[in-house]
This record gives sequence, C-alpha cells and structure tokens, in this order.
Amino acid sequence: MKRLLILALVVAGCGGAAASGSSGQLGGPSAQPSGAVLADKNHPTDPPDVIFDLAVKVTKRTASVARNARASVTIKTTTGAECGIDVQYATGSSTADGLEPKTANTSGAITWKWVVARDVKKGGVPIVITCTLGDQTGRADTSLKVK
Repeated sequence: MKRLLILALVVAGCGGAAASGSSGQLGGPSAQPSGAVLADKNHPTDPPDVIFDLAVKVTKRTASVARNARASVTIKTTTGAECGIDVQYATGSSTADGLEPKTANTSGAITWKWVVARDVKKGGVPIVITCTLGDQTGRADTSLKVK
C-alpha cells in the first residue's frame, strides 16, 4: 500500500501520467512543458559555490596594533601562487602601501607589512587573503585588533 501511495505522489508531482495529447506516454513528444525549472548537473538552478582547492595558511600575524603603527600578515601557500590581501576597515578596504598583490616565493611564503592609519577606528578588522595558481583558488581569513 505504501509503495502505491508513493508512486501516486511521484506521478502527481510530475504532472500526471500523460500530458494532453494522444500519445499516452509519460513525457512523450506531445507533453507540454510545465514552466518549472528543474536542476541537473549541466543546468544548476543556483550558482555553484567557489571551491577552494589551493592551500593558504596564515602562519604569522599582528594580533593587536596601535593606530599609526606597523602591522603584518605572513602566509604559506604553493610556490608561484599570486595572492592579494584585503584589510577591511570599517570605512572600507585599506589602500595602504605594502598591501599590493604578491607572488609566493620558492618556499611558498608571502608577507605583507603596512602602517595602520591614524584615523582608523578602534576594534576588530577582518582580513581576507585570496590566492590563485592556474585554475586553483585558495583563501585564508584572519583579523587584527586596532587599539
């Protein structure tokens, strides 16, 4: 009985056993599209999530920094990876000297050093580092506290 009920629900969910027309086949040539968008692996309904397949690890960072003082972040990734850093102050992303994109050295390391401006608000500051190498992408998130 349960199987019959499940089958009836599946058929009802598909719009019935046959669409209008004389073929009588489920989804046959005379079936009318229902207007519903169905997802499959070739036509997803939502954009795919970004897959981070390049290792990026924060190995050293300034945890707390005074305004008008130097901060730094060091990462380890794959040699030759190109990486950018986004220091996200409350007023927007920092454009300080030293925060330019860099390429990982032969040991896969990159260090960014910059001066935190005098007018930066005190509090937590998120930092996002993204790296690419060929078709691989990686990301590391960290933060620092401006005191």
